Amino acid sequence: MAMWDQAFLLRHGPGGSFADWDRVLDETVERGYNTVRLDPMPQWIDLSQPDRELHWPDPQAPYLPWDWNTAVTAPAGRWLIEFMEKLHARPSLHYTLSAWWFGLVPGGSHMGPPPLGRPASFSEGAEIWAVMLREWKRRFGFGRLVYFDIANEVPYFFPGFLERMKKETGLDWGTAAAFSPAQAAAIAGELNPALAALRREFPELRFTASIHGDLRWLDVPLELDCLDVHFYADADPRWAQRTKFHEHMPYLYKRTDWHADFTDRCKKTAAAMAPMLRQRQRAKLMRFAHWSAERGMPLTTTESWASWYMYDSPDLDWGWLLDWAEWSVEDAIDAGMWGWTPHNYVQPHFANWADVRWHRRLTDRFLRS
Repeated sequence: MAMWDQAFLLRHGPGGSFADWDRVLDETVERGYNTVRLDPMPQWIDLSQPDRELHWPDPQAPYLPWDWNTAVTAPAGRWLIEFMEKLHARPSLHYTLSAWWFGLVPGGSHMGPPPLGRPASFSEGAEIWAVMLREWKRRFGFGRLVYFDIANEVPYFFPGFLERMKKETGLDWGTAAAFSPAQAAAIAGELNPALAALRREFPELRFTASIHGDLRWLDVPLELDCLDVHFYADADPRWAQRTKFHEHMPYLYKRTDWHADFTDRCKKTAAAMAPMLRQRQRAKLMRFAHWSAERGMPLTTTESWASWYMYDSPDLDWGWLLDWAEWSVEDAIDAGMWGWTPHNYVQPHFANWADVRWHRRLTDRFLRS
């Protein structure tokens, strides 16, 4: 699986990494990937009016690895239709749909055109999705759609969700080692009805809400058709303490003066602790795999394993991250995962994309299993 978020559309302009869709799609097949994860931006794009011109401002984040990295003005609906036609012309390629729900918090990051709606709950988000899915079904069918993700990495991107959970339960999201019964019930009470409404209208689709590899989710009575869980090294406090990653987070996208120190710390951490960190992550993976099997929710990941932030920089060494990706395929196979990615940088603007043999070695190993 390859995570392409909004970049597949908003980096399609001249000089963008997705400017030539035919080339990128052919390279994706060449590297052994059969599923791409797309954000068709239902809060902005109306497929019934594909020629409507939309504008996204420059995010002013020069070291942003994903999303869009310049100002964009385009008939985005028409671009989306053209892209899907090209994807469907390649029989081995499938896709998932996900929404990051950017641009819905006034003055927030990742602003864009005026939204088509501002959902105040996941049920309202499902209604916005349903409008797009009806037109999607008419134009493209659902034959290549592997599964549908109502919101990327709940709770972090859907507008207002964290605030509603705190108001309803009196607790911040990250304050306790376990969710309280009230938190678990509130989370399920938001997600399950929204997904149930979509299932009633689109029984042919599989529905999920992607999440971080936070073990507290195992106590939430969710009704998901599959699991897209994102496992990262920063969830292990031993990694975060050594690398100081969280201290750098406030300026990841705008400064590079931390890169050399971070690289030095990551390499030392990997040399000292790699097997221990891998084992802890593997144990977490197996617990999610058990939950997956117990509740009939096949396990996938579209973003995972090492650092959730990386960039092609002279002072950022990717060696330890790529080593971690190589381990991950064996752990994914042992966990019986349905879908896997080596890292969340499987996009054509990263230097690692050019290493066809590296990707093919890992994708072939997973697919042969």
